[in-house]
Amino acid sequence: GDDLEIIEAAWGLGEAVVSGSVSPDNYVVKGDKITQKKIAKKEIMIVRDRKTRKTKKIDVPEDRKDAQVLTEPEIIKLAKLGKLVEEHYGKPQDIEWAVQGGEIYLLQSRPITTIQKREVKGDKASGEIILEGLGASPGVASGKVKIVKSMDTLDRVLDGDILVTKMTTPDMVPAMKRSAAIVTDEGGLTCHAAIVSRELGTPAVVGTKEATKVLQDEQVITVDGEMGHVMLGAVKKEAPEAKAEKGALPAIAVTKPITATEVKVNVSIPEAAERAKETMADGVGLLRIEHMILGLNTHPEVYMKSGRSGEYVDELVKGIRTVADAFYPKPVWVRTLDAPTDEFRAMKGGENEPFEHNPMLGMRGIRRDLRETEHFKLEMAAFKKLFEMGYDNIGIMLPLVQHPSELRRAKELMVEAGIDLDKVDVGIMVEIPASALVIDDFIKEGLDFVSFGTNDLTQYTLAVDRNNELVADLYNELHPAVLKLIEYVIGECNKAGVKTSICGQAGSRPDVAKRLVAMGITSISANIDAVEAVREMVARTEH
Repeated sequence: GDDLEIIEAAWGLGEAVVSGSVSPDNYVVKGDKITQKKIAKKEIMIVRDRKTRKTKKIDVPEDRKDAQVLTEPEIIKLAKLGKLVEEHYGKPQDIEWAVQGGEIYLLQSRPITTIQKREVKGDKASGEIILEGLGASPGVASGKVKIVKSMDTLDRVLDGDILVTKMTTPDMVPAMKRSAAIVTDEGGLTCHAAIVSRELGTPAVVGTKEATKVLQDEQVITVDGEMGHVMLGAVKKEAPEAKAEKGALPAIAVTKPITATEVKVNVSIPEAAERAKETMADGVGLLRIEHMILGLNTHPEVYMKSGRSGEYVDELVKGIRTVADAFYPKPVWVRTLDAPTDEFRAMKGGENEPFEHNPMLGMRGIRRDLRETEHFKLEMAAFKKLFEMGYDNIGIMLPLVQHPSELRRAKELMVEAGIDLDKVDVGIMVEIPASALVIDDFIKEGLDFVSFGTNDLTQYTLAVDRNNELVADLYNELHPAVLKLIEYVIGECNKAGVKTSICGQAGSRPDVAKRLVAMGITSISANIDAVEAVREMVARTEH
């Protein structure tokens, strides 16, 4: 039901819950009553080391391993706070919190975007339950168990098998894609396995504590990712006709209204390409390559210095091609690298990354591309390969530009890399007020499209750090100044025949979509699960 609240709690810092290295207690609150409690065995906790000021993993003291983390009054109080936050934002929230000295602190809150609102009714399985955990991604699937203890056994997971592991990691994604379902020992609803399974539409049960011990290789099991149950054997589903194909969105009769404004989709992992395609979107308005690179977990420089540049280019080609293939001939706009220095520092070989006080305003986006031209050339080599393979539906999008000279220099480097600019759409992200105000100069420089990065445009226009909870209430994508900049850019671009789009979070909000259509925007790019709602709003507004 809508009034259900799930609270996960562990000792120490929340990082252990998100990374999935500890299975948290799980409490369910309905109304103002606790309807369910699962007390987990909490082996480790992450604490701050006062000397080094970094975090470290320590063992949980024996007397607290099996102890309930929150008291009943704390659970009820937290649930009440959660309701208040949800009412404030007007949609279900994923909230991180902490308790110290009896005081409850709210750390961050974001909308829950990936849980499908409309579940397929009656698609539950009943059988002998041999294992229980948290239902992290809905759906029911049967298959053979493949226990993965280390990366070198990943190849054993074949199409339709069930991946069973302690906790998934980014390099397991290819195997997760082949799996019919996923079961993990550790983790909560916000761990890696849960998030990726939902983007892939694969049933998943996390935090079972002992799946890798209880289940045996090659054993046939059924996983119910909504109820959090693992059953023995291939269990008959109660309503087989309602079961969507693996990875498909729930079986809803989609009638796609035809709109003049294109409705596109944002994609961040290539593995989600098929699922994104099922939204019947008019193309991809933003394909991020950060996740492809961060997933390699090795700093690009390591490839360049060790003469493995070709390998790096091939990885990019493979990731981008997956999405370009799924949508061909519809346009796919690929944004060149835009990850801040702190994210790069965490990768193997990233220790030389400069330390910046404010990475958001630092060396990212086009600035990095133009300073580390060797890396930019590798990105361009990947694009050139894709164009040679015949992918003429790929556009190149440059992030964080603030002066036309940056666009000019980037285009010079593209030509040097052998890219024919007459045949390729090149565009910029408008996410700095400066680029919005001098958009005419960018148009003169030669430009095929612009896309609004509203997350940044809002924070830079209002001087509000969107990650700072003290001022988060001032962050407003519908602030008249932000809308005025967007309206001005759309007007100038329409006069010049330059396409306009939006790929920031605001594009996934139907109320914002309505205003953008009225301003004459060419396309709107939304998150996978918001495409349908945005398309309905666009159709209604145009009508």
